[in-house]
Amino acid sequence: MISRRPYHLIAIALALAIACGCSLSKQRPAAQLHALALDAAVADPEALGWSTAGLKAIRREAQALDSAAVLIITAGQVVFMHGDIDRNFRAHSMRKSLLSALYGIAIAKGQIDPGDTLAELGIDDKTPLTVSEQQATVADLLAARSGIYLPAASEVPAMRAGRPARHQYQPGTHWYYNNWDFNVLGSIYRQQTGEDIFEAFARQIAGPIGMQDYGPANTRYQFEDMSLHPSYKFRISTRDLARFGLLYLHKGRWQGTEILPAEWVETSTRAHSLTGRNGTKGGYGLMWWVSAAAGGKPAPRYLSGAYTASGSGGHRLTVLPEIDTVLVHRTDTDDRGGARMGSSAYDRFLAYVLRARLTTATGS
Repeated sequence: MISRRPYHLIAIALALAIACGCSLSKQRPAAQLHALALDAAVADPEALGWSTAGLKAIRREAQALDSAAVLIITAGQVVFMHGDIDRNFRAHSMRKSLLSALYGIAIAKGQIDPGDTLAELGIDDKTPLTVSEQQATVADLLAARSGIYLPAASEVPAMRAGRPARHQYQPGTHWYYNNWDFNVLGSIYRQQTGEDIFEAFARQIAGPIGMQDYGPANTRYQFEDMSLHPSYKFRISTRDLARFGLLYLHKGRWQGTEILPAEWVETSTRAHSLTGRNGTKGGYGLMWWVSAAAGGKPAPRYLSGAYTASGSGGHRLTVLPEIDTVLVHRTDTDDRGGARMGSSAYDRFLAYVLRARLTTATGS
């Protein structure tokens, strides 16, 4: 595991952007940015390193899995599309990666200091925090290492079952995928920036990168009795998620304009913790899953440097920098009896997808 608190590096990395007057303030208006067309696949995917036969096999696999939508983009061009790419499905826990992007902007602007403690920010809950818990920093929460183990809104049974005992670990010393951390980050964001999460996302990200389907009607806060801090629910389409992935693939730039600091993209999508798993959930960054093998071994070829936004039931956005590719997979979790895909099944699907790449892209 990582050492106690390397998170001061976040502030150091972003200090350059702040010291230079923060290039984020120089963005062109969203209306001047061109929307990327994602409505049709290229005629010759083999020119981008994909086997035509392999892509047909992916379609058969997606149909067999009852995938609601799949989109693959390489070098900024659609090589594969399946299902309802314009439908706003539930994002589930992909919401955390969406908020992570807003944090990168807010930290660069100096609105949020990742070194601030919960005590300094005046953060508490219905079950009052103890003195030791109040020493957790914003950076600890971003990395899911707060050491605060309290009930939280939108927890699934596995979260409750796996939650450590209260005070079992001190802040910053142990990774645990913790909805309390993620929900409180939403509260801190609203408190420190004075902005609503969903409106900020629309203004700072969705608009500038030309998202077509995102809107206020597809968002809501979910309060639950056990906590003061709600979860923040997004519905988002497959093609809009692909744009978000492309923004990260291009290190925070869109059509030549900086939307996110490149330093934040790099910092948030590298492993700050190893999870003990393999594949796309082998490591955890700052509200992003990072591909790694158990024990810190190198990830398989083409997964090197890959990272994923993950939502329950099979909602995934995986960025594959090694091959200049973004993959989005969705399931219809509005349908109670519909298909679901767990993490191992998604990793198998991703491997299946990459076999279509390997058949022709031997030198990439």
